[in-house]
Amino acid sequence: MSNPYGPPGGDQNPYGQQQPQYGAPQYGAPGGGQYGAPGGGQAFGSEPTKTDGLSIAAFVSSLVCCSPVAIVLGFIGLSRTKNGQRKGRWAAVLGLVLGIIGLLAGAAVIVFVVILGNTLVTPGNAEVGQCVNIDEEDNTVTMTKKECTEEHDGEIVATTTVDDDNRADITEQMSLFCQTLIDEEDMATLNEHPDLEYNAVLEDPDNVENGDHLVCYVESEEKLTEPLL
Repeated sequence: MSNPYGPPGGDQNPYGQQQPQYGAPQYGAPGGGQYGAPGGGQAFGSEPTKTDGLSIAAFVSSLVCCSPVAIVLGFIGLSRTKNGQRKGRWAAVLGLVLGIIGLLAGAAVIVFVVILGNTLVTPGNAEVGQCVNIDEEDNTVTMTKKECTEEHDGEIVATTTVDDDNRADITEQMSLFCQTLIDEEDMATLNEHPDLEYNAVLEDPDNVENGDHLVCYVESEEKLTEPLL
């Protein structure tokens, strides 16, 4: 009968063969492969996406009234930030939109100034027979041209240039002096409208100097719809 407590023989082989299973566990491969790859992979090593400087420049240009520059840089910025190549697409879009708005606003201002310049009547360009609308505010008179067949406030009836001979009379009473400039025939025509009021303007009534332009006009209480002279 064999001794169960005797020296191990072939009976220990099953136990001896278990050790390699503990010595070479299946945790080794996942531990070295799956955890090692993320540590040195490209996801953590790639450079961050840069912000596009031209897009930012487009936005800044639109804020400082450089609309043409903003539009050009905005288009370039849209191309450079396409598909997430660079950050800052919002700046390119805003720069482009604000640039276009600024350009249109500037064009509108230019058109307004040109139209105003063509319709504004000044002492230097006033002519007899011009029909005008008259706006008086704080001792300042503004005249704008109107067609005589349209409703208007008054009409220019005389003009002259200040010199040594008439400066004293103009300084003393411009409106009365204006009536001396109107010939008898025109005065008779104007007298047919008893509601007319005679007025006059020049560059600076408080400081009349030689070379100033005196503009004499009549104004009606009711709107006029035809020329007086």
